[in-house]
Order: sequence, then structure tokens, then C-alpha cells
Amino acid sequence: MARSFKVIIVTPDRTAFEGEAVSATFPGSAGYLGVWANHAPLVAAVLPGLVTLRLDDAGNEQKLAVGAGFLEISDNVVNLMTDTCELSSEIDVARAQKALERARARLTSMDMDLDRERARLAQSRAQARIKAAGRGAR
Repeated sequence: MARSFKVIIVTPDRTAFEGEAVSATFPGSAGYLGVWANHAPLVAAVLPGLVTLRLDDAGNEQKLAVGAGFLEISDNVVNLMTDTCELSSEIDVARAQKALERARARLTSMDMDLDRERARLAQSRAQARIKAAGRGAR
């Protein structure tokens, strides 16, 4: 049995990640979805949040902040199609912190449901970016 699987994460602009992992977690509508080698076939929605890829048994990890998208698992290949993806090394933490503060301010001042949902999504994206960069979201 295989101990690792291939992970491909694509956005409309680029292939953000392509490599092997021994486990992965993805943010879904019912919480985080864990994936290991030989996972059953699956198609699932992914919400904005933190993706963690465990690259090997030594504990090396890659953290990514992703937007909404779809996850497909088949034949030891995980494909994530998402609107945005940032590797931890690409994240400007100060900018993400400012985006989080703006989203929180919008949440407290808005009345319309659609605008509140957009603000919630912006807050989730900013928190994921801060976590992916290795800092706790305050």
C-alpha cells in the first residue's frame, strides 16, 4: 500500500502546489477533512481556510491559505481547485492582519446578509493567511 499521495492545488492563475504528502487537512463545510494515502474517492466543497500538508514522516509541513473551491480525491491523487492559494512563504502578515481588522469592523457595522457573508469570508481568508504564515490570528 502506498504511504503517500499526490497533491495538486490549482488556481485560475497558476499551479500553487504539486507534490507528495503523507497526510493533509482541508477546510470543509462540516469541519476539517483529513486525507491519507488510499483515501476513498470523494468530491467535496472547500471553504476559505488553512490547508496543512504533512510532506513526510519526519513532520515537515507546508501550510497554505486557500479560498473557496472543490476537492477531488481519486486513485491516490488529490486535486484542489480553488479561487486563491498562498503558500506560507508568500504571505504578508501585516497586510493579512489589516485585512482581518477591516473584515471584523465590517461585520460589526453591517446589516445586509450578503455583505455580512462577504465580510465573514474575508475574515476567514485573513485568519487562514495569518495561520499559514505561522502566526496566530488575533
